[in-house]
Amino acid sequence: MLSLSRLGEKGLIRRIARRVRVDSAVIRGIGDDCAVLKPPLGKYLLFASDMLVEGVHFRRTADPAAIGWKALAVNVSDIAAMGGVPLHAVISLGLPNGTPVRFVDRIYKGLTRCAARFGLNLVGGDTDRSARIVIDVAILGEVERNRVVCRSGARAGDHLLVTGRLGGSLKSGRHLEFTPRLREARAIGAKAPIHAMIDLSDGLGPDLVRLCEASGVGAVIEAERVPRRPGCSLGQALTDGEDFELLMAVAPPAADHLLAWARRRRNLPCGLTAIGRIVRRPKGTPVKVVDSSGGRLPVSLAGFQHF
Repeated sequence: MLSLSRLGEKGLIRRIARRVRVDSAVIRGIGDDCAVLKPPLGKYLLFASDMLVEGVHFRRTADPAAIGWKALAVNVSDIAAMGGVPLHAVISLGLPNGTPVRFVDRIYKGLTRCAARFGLNLVGGDTDRSARIVIDVAILGEVERNRVVCRSGARAGDHLLVTGRLGGSLKSGRHLEFTPRLREARAIGAKAPIHAMIDLSDGLGPDLVRLCEASGVGAVIEAERVPRRPGCSLGQALTDGEDFELLMAVAPPAADHLLAWARRRRNLPCGLTAIGRIVRRPKGTPVKVVDSSGGRLPVSLAGFQHF
């Protein structure tokens, strides 16, 4: 079995470069100190990064191709949440010295499959020895200047809409094979203005709190409207995290239009659900969850925290 210690860093980089394909926007890719890229014209650049750490985001027993898919897909989800399109990414790997080369090959199989699916280039990165497996991705995207969406634009009266269903992602293994809602974000943004948007990485509860804090508003979630995966409780839908669905704040007329459009399933097969509304910033916690009669439910909104 060929290991990294036998192949060496230069051999690993050459092996990776042979497997990566890029398009005409890349002037110089893997193999130099920096990638050289053609800039987009008349658009904003989007720049983000996300890291996966063994034992925190995945177990080594998982399929390496699924780990690679997830490493890039979580970054594509960040670009989607801003209303944009991914362009290029760099991949940095921290690997134990005895890691089998075929394990790295499988990671790159997942990375390149995700890159091909969403039309972006892998243009460089770094490799280092590490006590555990770490995959750090930095991604570059673009968005039209009139379509960029931040967390900070929600307004009192907006409806809260969410794609897909929530909860149980870690237990089911879906967190390793989810599909970023890039196509959905672009389609929704073309149909109606989105005031604010965030991808649900840490859970509906904590991520909605972040959106409210950025926008200086509050929110009310109607518990019975929250779309859940089969077998998941309300608490799991609120705090399990790793769903990577999109939560957005949209003006009422536009929200009604989007919901009617989404019900035609060929437009949005994952579904789109109204789960509540944006309100004026209250005292105390900005988000409350209510039952069908409007009574506040004593549920936790605290999702996973690294520190």
